[in-house]
Amino acid sequence: MVVKKGNWLVHIILIILIVGILFPVVWVVSTSLRRDNAAFSSKLFSSRMSLQNYRDLLFPEENVLRLLSDIESITTNSRPYDEKPVEFLVEKFNEDIKRLEGYSKESRKLVDITDKKFGEIQSFVKEKSRDIIQTILDTSSNIKDKIDIEKPSEKMFSFAMLDLLDEGKIKNVDVDQKYKEMWMKEVKSLKEDVSKKESEIKSIESQINILKKKMDNQKVEYERLKPIIESSIIPQMESFNRTLMAAYEILENPSNISTFITESDEFSQYLKVFDVIKNISKIQLKDKFKDLIDELLNNALKVKTLWENYNQKNVTSYGDFLSIINQFNMKSFKQLNEAKNVLENFAIIEKDYLETSNEYLLLSNRLESKRKEYEDLKVKLADVEMQLLDAKAYILSDKLFKDIERFESKVSKYSLPKDINKLYIALKSFRKSINGFLSYVSNNELKSSVRGELRKLEWIDDYRDLIKRYGKFSKDVKVFIDNFDNYVKSIKKTGENAIYSAKNGVKIRILSLSQLFTEVQSKYPSNIASSMSIASKAAADLVDKFPVEGLNVKFKEIDKRLFRFDQIWKQKQRHYLWKWIFNSVVVAGLVSIITTFVNALAAYPFSRMRFKGRKYGIMSLLLIQMFPAIMYMIALYGFLSFLGRYIPWLGLNTLGGLIFVYLGNIAFNMYLIKGFYDTIPSSLEEAAMIDGATRWQTFWRIVIPLASPILSVVVILTFMGTFNEFVLAKIILQDVEKYTYAVGLWTFSTGPFETEWGLFSAAALVGMLPMVILFLSMQKYLVGGLTKGSVKG
Repeated sequence: MVVKKGNWLVHIILIILIVGILFPVVWVVSTSLRRDNAAFSSKLFSSRMSLQNYRDLLFPEENVLRLLSDIESITTNSRPYDEKPVEFLVEKFNEDIKRLEGYSKESRKLVDITDKKFGEIQSFVKEKSRDIIQTILDTSSNIKDKIDIEKPSEKMFSFAMLDLLDEGKIKNVDVDQKYKEMWMKEVKSLKEDVSKKESEIKSIESQINILKKKMDNQKVEYERLKPIIESSIIPQMESFNRTLMAAYEILENPSNISTFITESDEFSQYLKVFDVIKNISKIQLKDKFKDLIDELLNNALKVKTLWENYNQKNVTSYGDFLSIINQFNMKSFKQLNEAKNVLENFAIIEKDYLETSNEYLLLSNRLESKRKEYEDLKVKLADVEMQLLDAKAYILSDKLFKDIERFESKVSKYSLPKDINKLYIALKSFRKSINGFLSYVSNNELKSSVRGELRKLEWIDDYRDLIKRYGKFSKDVKVFIDNFDNYVKSIKKTGENAIYSAKNGVKIRILSLSQLFTEVQSKYPSNIASSMSIASKAAADLVDKFPVEGLNVKFKEIDKRLFRFDQIWKQKQRHYLWKWIFNSVVVAGLVSIITTFVNALAAYPFSRMRFKGRKYGIMSLLLIQMFPAIMYMIALYGFLSFLGRYIPWLGLNTLGGLIFVYLGNIAFNMYLIKGFYDTIPSSLEEAAMIDGATRWQTFWRIVIPLASPILSVVVILTFMGTFNEFVLAKIILQDVEKYTYAVGLWTFSTGPFETEWGLFSAAALVGMLPMVILFLSMQKYLVGGLTKGSVKG
């Protein structure tokens, strides 16, 4: 007999893959059943499991607020009751009032039950007070037993004592002078160096911030002046340069025609302009600014030198020169003075910015150096402190043991539930001592173990919350229900009269109904629900945390009853899940049937007939379909908008328009069906045609029945793809009641449902049903159809 060797590695890999694949499914299912916020919980399963999410989705309850809204529509003869007869409205009004009264009775019953259970819990705790207190003392004793720190060397002990004294953790210690000097040298000086470096870094950072602000201001001014210089002053200087060059050429090349020239103060005016140019040239500027001004000064000097000794002032060219210079003097003097002021400011800004940036760079380099020194010192100090950590823990353990003994001494005198607040305060102090001590412990295993024991006392916080919050809830809710009953009685008295009045055209808004809306919508969440939710959560947590057995059922009962109470009174958002699923089934069903029918007809000629363009026709269709639909969405949107004007049921925001858009996805399925047709022997059709059948009869009675596997595959794939499509549906549909399932499911992750992960998961699972049903009913065709359809024809 041959025994096959098992491959254990393959089995392990398969198990890991199965767990990895199934885990998200298990998470979604568990989330849909949980009442707590599963998205932010570390637990996969919870004690607070319920089918409420599925009830809200599939069979939404007409709770108090919905009934009040319904009554308002009835009494004001508003939609959807505006065309109903009076008798129907009165009957519906009385029915809603009875249901409100029933909710009131149910709420009182729920409060009575929770009061009873709460009283039983208090009695049980009072009876078992000593046992409960003993569990607290046992926990503190366990913590004390776990804390076992090895005694350090005398040097480390002395260093740790001095360090703790320096930190203010202990007082009045006596340490050998030898160790004190060593500590000052090895530890204290290192701490001081670190502190000193830290102060230096902060000082440099402060200086750098000041410089940076200064540089920013200078940069703003620089960027303000630079465009003025580039767009205005430089063109002016270039223009003045050209004018002076032209004037110089005229002087240098006098004409031969004599004339009488009258000269006044042109030269003295020119000297004033020349002085301005000289002053501008002294400004410390850079780059092309300086070169341009130097050129201007050089041209002005050439003109001045030639003009001073000029002896041909009785020719016409000199008159031309004076005319040019006269205009130059009038125009340039004012403009050059303005330019001088701008350039002086610009030079100062440029100089200051350069100096500031150099200072900034020096400080930045210095800061980098200081930071490196600081980090090196911190590493050294961290090493020293790590060496002293256990020694400090050893010293502080004595103080901790005293704190634990003090805690035990207090707790042993307490009696529950009377002293729950005192116990809570003592626990806070106890936790602070433990956590302060653990910050000096280097052993992570010890830390984890002690914190695990400390977590066993978390029930005290929850139990205090339960007592405090439930007490407030029980007191407030009874007043709330009494007020509610009074309002309902008032509405009941005036409701029928309001209905008759509204039918006669005079609508009366019942004041007590409006006030009741305010009472339930605002006062319930703020006064009742806030205390109730905390009490409910505390009761649920105590199921797993309470140290003494016997109360789990009562805690669960309180949590369950309070949850039901909340379902009666809380405001629930309306949704249209059934409508969305129905819309998707209609759209996906029609698209899959029409697509399959069209593809079955279109693929047949490509498989059986020979015609021009056959070879490349189907390939062209496939190539066009390679482009995603979103690329031509604008064209589709515009076309549907146009089409909707003439055929409303095919326009935007209609299921007909969406179906029309989805029908464009045919080429791939046509190619798939054509491949299957190619596997059907053509001799079957030829034999039928010999017997007198037409081409249509052979197609309908022979080819279609034989191709049923691939047609089923196309139906399944088209249905699934259309049912889950989101982008096109989101763009085309605007009315929430016309949404498809995919778009509707998106709304469960936004707006009022944004944190309702349980509702979202339940909606996702419910929405899977149509596809699962279709797949299971047609799965026998799927594998065979896909395999046969892939054969090359």
